[in-house]
Amino acid sequence: MKGVMVMLDVYNLYLGGYLPKVSPKTNVHNKRELRTKYKSIVSLNNANPLVMVKLTGSTQAYALDVKEMSMELGEAAQDAAEGREGDARKNMQRVSDIFNKLLNRSDEYGNANGRPSRPGGELRNLVDRFETELQDSGISVSSEGFLSVPSENSGVSVKVPEGFTKQLIEKCDHMSMNPMEYVDKKVYSYAHIFRSDVGPAYESSIYTGMLFNSYC
Repeated sequence: MKGVMVMLDVYNLYLGGYLPKVSPKTNVHNKRELRTKYKSIVSLNNANPLVMVKLTGSTQAYALDVKEMSMELGEAAQDAAEGREGDARKNMQRVSDIFNKLLNRSDEYGNANGRPSRPGGELRNLVDRFETELQDSGISVSSEGFLSVPSENSGVSVKVPEGFTKQLIEKCDHMSMNPMEYVDKKVYSYAHIFRSDVGPAYESSIYTGMLFNSYC
């Protein structure tokens, strides 16, 4: 019961005072899209262990920051991939700004808790995989994995790195569905990953309710 009350505290905090800075055009879904999203949440919960989270104020703030920034980053990447506003440099600058902001926040939380930077490590791995494509698209990558888009006065042409952007959208979708994956926690019980005849180790997480807050 105590664990459920803690979850409700987080959800109520999110519901009462938090709205991600994303456009309704990319985050309001029809019934089919919501059904697909719900199935993804159920699949994610079935495959993940039940964990115990020490829910401090800093942990709550970090989970919500990951939620917000991943939604914003996913929208920016989607806009860039679809060529919205027709300006690759402007769109990739927005992607770069939010990407770097999320990396900084991840590093900050990791250092404060003596843990590896997450989801910063996953984002840096993504950059490593597509570093050549990023550079060929005119986007610089620092030794720490941060992105930099040259100004118009630099004379460097910028285009959208399609492979990187596609994978970034998928990663952001995952992060927004389960931001609690990236906070400090202890595993309590593992899910039945390889058996279809056994129900889920726990019910659909109350945390996933945060996903639908901006849709209403």
